[in-house]
Amino acid sequence: MSPVDPSSSASQTMREFFASQVERIQAHLKQAGKMKTPKSRPRVFVAVHHVNWEKHGMVDAWAEIADIIHYDWGDQYDQFASDWHEKGKPALSKELPRRVKEAHKKEPIDLFFSYLSGRWVFPQTIHQIGQLGIPTVNISFDDKIKFYGFREASGFSGNAEVAPAFDFNVTSQAAADVHQYAKVDARAVFLPPGGNPMAFSPLLMERDIPVSFIGQCYGMRPRIINWLQERGVPVQAYGKGWPTAEISLERMNEIYSRSLINIGFGFIGDSSNLIGLKGRDFEVPLAGGLYLTTFNPELAACFEAGKEIDFYRSENDLLQKIQYYTANPEIAKQIGAAGRERSLRSHTWRKRFETILSIAGLL
Repeated sequence: MSPVDPSSSASQTMREFFASQVERIQAHLKQAGKMKTPKSRPRVFVAVHHVNWEKHGMVDAWAEIADIIHYDWGDQYDQFASDWHEKGKPALSKELPRRVKEAHKKEPIDLFFSYLSGRWVFPQTIHQIGQLGIPTVNISFDDKIKFYGFREASGFSGNAEVAPAFDFNVTSQAAADVHQYAKVDARAVFLPPGGNPMAFSPLLMERDIPVSFIGQCYGMRPRIINWLQERGVPVQAYGKGWPTAEISLERMNEIYSRSLINIGFGFIGDSSNLIGLKGRDFEVPLAGGLYLTTFNPELAACFEAGKEIDFYRSENDLLQKIQYYTANPEIAKQIGAAGRERSLRSHTWRKRFETILSIAGLL
């Protein structure tokens, strides 16, 4: 059930930490009478608003293993509206439990899964759903610097206030973020992000792009990209803020498939010190190319460095490794292929959601 694979002392420590988190969550579920029994195909209510990756990342993956009721409020509720805190948030906070209750009455729901924050709903919203006897779980990706977020008219924009209302939370940026949940009496488990092989798989084409990066242009990224280009590295950058602008999901997979080396940046926001896991860390290896990214011990616990992905610890180290792999493309391709195999075995969104079901007793 643990998402950690490579055998190392760090991996063993993470496995033990994961087991302790699960033990606490399951004790709570048993006490609340919400611990389930296994089902071949559970019924899951998925409250996820699609913006750019959420459908292929989460909704489609849930549909592989469960009968889902997907609620996407689309444009009906706009969190940036001027009257959001007075009208929009209260309205969504009433609408969501109503929809869950109606679906549960039609046929019992085994699990409520959401991608929400205090910006979207009140704690009472989740309490109302939980009172139906349904285990509730929420996922978050930006807890290191956004756990509290901003103090707004209707509460904190992050997860700090709403997290205790859930039976358990999934935090995916760093294992240490679990401790923030404990401080507010919320239960949390650390699960790294995943990838969807239906969206990211190698296409039958030449790897004719030596080096690429896909992601927004901010923080340390433009400086390092420019630094590499000044030293003769033909790195091509794609995404919001770069000359290429945003690209489609299909185009992303094409670029990944054509690239010998896909570089990554593990920095969070504008920081040059804080690092965390990204969805890209698991999507890129699925496409079968060599992924070369900022060293992160938690990512190193998921892949074997130098065999399934590779890391750099400085700009000069990044440059030297790019030069080595472009001079030895077959080695780069071998690592990329091994990274894809590891991802398919251990790091898909389906695997992550199966772990959630296991924690709740449903798998």
